[in-house]
Amino acid sequence: MLVSDAAHNIAELKNGNRYQILSCLRCATMSRAELSRQIGLAKSSVTTLTNEMIRQGLLREAGLAEKSNKAGRTRMLLSINGDYAFAVGIHLHRKLVSVAAVDLTGKPLFEFHENTASFFDTGEVLSYIHEHLLLGIRESGLSLDRLVGIGVSSPGPLDQKNGVILEPPKFPFFRNYPIVEHFSETYGCPVFLENNAVALALYEHYYVKAQAGCSLFVTISEGVGSALLQNGEVYRGSHGIAAELGHISVNPEGEPCPCGNCGCLELYVPLSAMKRRFGFTSYPAVVDAAIKEKTEEKRILTFLVQKIGAALATAVNLFDLDCIVLYGEYTYRSDYLLEKLDAYLTVHSAIYRAHPVSLVVSRQSEDDASAAAAVAALNFFYKNNMVLSECDA
Repeated sequence: MLVSDAAHNIAELKNGNRYQILSCLRCATMSRAELSRQIGLAKSSVTTLTNEMIRQGLLREAGLAEKSNKAGRTRMLLSINGDYAFAVGIHLHRKLVSVAAVDLTGKPLFEFHENTASFFDTGEVLSYIHEHLLLGIRESGLSLDRLVGIGVSSPGPLDQKNGVILEPPKFPFFRNYPIVEHFSETYGCPVFLENNAVALALYEHYYVKAQAGCSLFVTISEGVGSALLQNGEVYRGSHGIAAELGHISVNPEGEPCPCGNCGCLELYVPLSAMKRRFGFTSYPAVVDAAIKEKTEEKRILTFLVQKIGAALATAVNLFDLDCIVLYGEYTYRSDYLLEKLDAYLTVHSAIYRAHPVSLVVSRQSEDDASAAAAVAALNFFYKNNMVLSECDA
């Protein structure tokens, strides 16, 4: 029994070290010496593990690093072999359905999308997804035996434990639908259901720009989504729904929200809500006019900044954030909005004044949303040290 326990502990330690190596290489190429310093593991152990992963096809040598000085030793850089396997992402949105595949480095391999207005019911949406998933695999020269998992991102609320999309507002399909069961039975691989904002936040961290420390990712489209990350790990709370920024009240005397609160952020800042309130048709035109000091347009953006800023100030005070990343409909000439939000937060949050918080706009585009959905499957692959059989590799 003791021998068995010891063997189990050794295997767990090895898997943990492999995961640390892979986590480092997801974000950058590194030499064995750099990996040793980064994760605090003896260079001999790093060499043994990386050589094993090279033989398995999971890693590859990516060329020699430039010498920092003439006397320095030449270092071989290592990287993840993206061709080793792939994951599929399915993005469900109120306006759009998309399906994509990414390799192990997060590089997109194919992507298809369609407006939800084209579909009559859930069955038609599923038929579109299956048809285009298989089409993309065939046209890209991929093979289903290299598929390591499928990630599905959807508006909430979600029952992630049971893999069920519940009843997202303004979303006509997949109500109380066991979507994880459907795709796992069809393709025989791990399937993961994720909130849209969390999927985008993880993709931002791993494949766009990693944010150290505590970061809040906020997406504003038809609604308001958010995700809280600590060094790339999602903080979900006890029931998987933490950091619900859209239902922070920014006007306690405001209009009632379906959630039961009053004056929730989600009632004010989605672009559709702003257009109804102020009667404009083009957000870029509003920004251009505000920059030219047009009174009405400045009033519109002041309203927007006050509402978003009030919610962000609450988040900064609650979570002691290092970074806030904004994504969605307000990225046009974003420096103007960021400047105004920075000024608001400086006045309304003592923590923001005391500890500088990075306030940035995501470089992701809407085309990245389905690739982002695949990140949950990639994370499972890496954390569980999955190795495909040699006959498949």
